[in-house]
Amino acid sequence: MRILLTNDDGIGSPGLVFLRDALRERHEVVLAAPSGERSAVGHGITLDRPLFVRRLSGDEESYEISGTPADCVRLGLGPLRGDPVDLVISGPNRGYNLGFDLFYSGTVGAAMEAAMQGKRAIALSASPKAEPKEVVRIFLKLFSQLDPQKDIGEVLNINIPPLPLEKVTGVRWAPQALSFPWCDRYECRTSPSGQEYYWVHGTPNPVERGASTDVSGIEEGAVTLTPLTFSLNREMGFQGSRLTL
Repeated sequence: MRILLTNDDGIGSPGLVFLRDALRERHEVVLAAPSGERSAVGHGITLDRPLFVRRLSGDEESYEISGTPADCVRLGLGPLRGDPVDLVISGPNRGYNLGFDLFYSGTVGAAMEAAMQGKRAIALSASPKAEPKEVVRIFLKLFSQLDPQKDIGEVLNINIPPLPLEKVTGVRWAPQALSFPWCDRYECRTSPSGQEYYWVHGTPNPVERGASTDVSGIEEGAVTLTPLTFSLNREMGFQGSRLTL
């Protein structure tokens, strides 16, 4: 299988390097990742400045790109592609992508861009407390069992708890929680020059008990798998049927 690998933590992320090297034992892997941290950029693309691409020394199929994760996918599936790509993997992200966080995530944005380009994709995230090599080990065990044609419609969002493989409580297919995993507040501060600015703080929101979602699955020590789609349509029903001009 030929895989395009990207992330939003930047090309120097240890988890990305571990996953690239592990996947290359059985697959062809093209790496196209941002030059630095691009967390929470969502599905943004670069329009107002050039995109610089640098091929890594000694690795003909690893590229450092000055743009966003979605830019990396567009270039990786376009001018940098070479042979056709079978699957796109975005991650592993250092931090969960659960609930409403999916809308802000550069990791998920890259996977969604791949799906919009007609490629099946996986968005892979884990607790920031998780050991990167263990995250890759858990993912590879799952990946060896997945059938991309049957198990991935457009995007499969995977989250991994901060546990060794032997202590993970199972694998749970779960819907996205329709809530914020974090409660954000903005603190007003003053810079040394006297200018006011704001800094965001996030604290975990309580998990809804009894609900079977990606958030509750992680809380219970399971790996969660959530199928996603890029369509924002909602069934109309009778809404608007009375309107006329």
